[in-house]
Amino acid sequence: MRADNIRVNNASNHTPSRTLLVGTAEGVHQLRASLEATASPVDLVGMWIVDPTKTGQFPAVLEEYQPDLVLLSLPATMQACGRALMSCVGQHQITCRWIPMLADQLAGHGSLGIEGSLPGGEIDTVALISREPHPLDETAIEMAITGQTVLITGAGGSIGSVLANMVCRFNPAKLILVERSENSLFEIDRRIAQDWPNQPREAVLHDVTHTSRTLAMVGKYRPGVIFHAAAHKHVPMMEQHPSDAVENNFFGTRSMADAADAHGVRRFVMISSDKAVNPSSVMGATKRMAERYIQWLNNRSKTVFAMVRFGNVLGSACSVIPIWTSQLARGGPLTVTHPEMTRYFMTIPEAAGLVIQSAAYAAGGEVFLLDMGEPVRILDLCKRFIRMHNLVPDVDVNIELTGIRPGEKLFEELAYGGEDMITTPHRSICIWESDPPMHARMNQVIRAFDNLRAKRLPTDHHWQHADIPTLLAAIRMAVPEMKTASSHAAAG
Repeated sequence: MRADNIRVNNASNHTPSRTLLVGTAEGVHQLRASLEATASPVDLVGMWIVDPTKTGQFPAVLEEYQPDLVLLSLPATMQACGRALMSCVGQHQITCRWIPMLADQLAGHGSLGIEGSLPGGEIDTVALISREPHPLDETAIEMAITGQTVLITGAGGSIGSVLANMVCRFNPAKLILVERSENSLFEIDRRIAQDWPNQPREAVLHDVTHTSRTLAMVGKYRPGVIFHAAAHKHVPMMEQHPSDAVENNFFGTRSMADAADAHGVRRFVMISSDKAVNPSSVMGATKRMAERYIQWLNNRSKTVFAMVRFGNVLGSACSVIPIWTSQLARGGPLTVTHPEMTRYFMTIPEAAGLVIQSAAYAAGGEVFLLDMGEPVRILDLCKRFIRMHNLVPDVDVNIELTGIRPGEKLFEELAYGGEDMITTPHRSICIWESDPPMHARMNQVIRAFDNLRAKRLPTDHHWQHADIPTLLAAIRMAVPEMKTASSHAAAG
């Protein structure tokens, strides 16, 4: 209904916000009475009484009234409806503020939660990127997982832990959780025990870069399927520690892959990254090295080796969501590196589900590419994140541009131009095919890095500092498409 453009004026010179009241009849009338009593300038353009069966009309209401601000007041019992309306407002780039109803405040139910929030105030990443995952082909997954011993490396990490939980849905014979961080391993083992008490499992504290111990571990458990999620992933950190990137991403992958080949593992799926495409960073280049090794080994093994390549996952440890959440808790500013920087995003559960789906489709040597949708400007994502907290960007919370960090590029790619795309039965997965490296070429890479690794101090698992310039040259030799890298510290 129209609100007769009630304008509450005061001495402020601020332009009143075009405000739309949304809620139950009681809720909007409480809001209107409060606005009439306030000293804040408000241009009240309309009121919309919520009918839960007609929320599909809400976008048309927003188009009609063109508000700058939506004030929403619903009882706590209409939480699902309220969240749907708040998400709609956020998608229209309009600020929305939740105003608890008086009865709920008196009863101690003062908060519906922020737009796109989950219980406990956690951001709903699906709402943040406006992306709903497509259903999985569970029949194909069951054929690959059910009754198999499944081993997951990096099981305590953001992707690995969700993978572990999802794998349990498909009744593996046994789940082997491999992780080198004691605390992370303890936590994922505890969570699986809690969520899947009847699932046989074993927690293995292990570093995949130890070749002989990795061979023995795989021989002990004889998994049918391996998901290799263990990796160093943070680009600026790996620019400062290139030897650690090579050790974990290349040698760790090689160690696990060789063990899988030696013990006849049926399927081996490595989680890769869009940063492996025309890499500008050590992290991306080492992931590309790992991809090429997997493709080369696939042609010499009875094991089915495949890779899954995707972009950023929202909500993972040290991703933008926990960083921005921490910055917001301190009152800001929220940091963005560059106004034009874009990234592909998906949620952790969607990525993990599609990794498992890809394993079911693997025939050998594929680079599975997940449909990441359109790239998103980080600055736009940051503004949406702020609005989801019912705040106005650069008014309530400032955004600070900090500059591109070492190894980063403005945009990521998901495939090389020379690779051909093939569809799969799942609409969110395709295959980018490319020829595996020549045997002589891969042997050259293997010898070069084996020789460099052999120069490590015998009592030190890290590489000698003097090796770093030679190591960087070897990385560029192995990945000739690597773009000019940023300066590196001498740390190894």
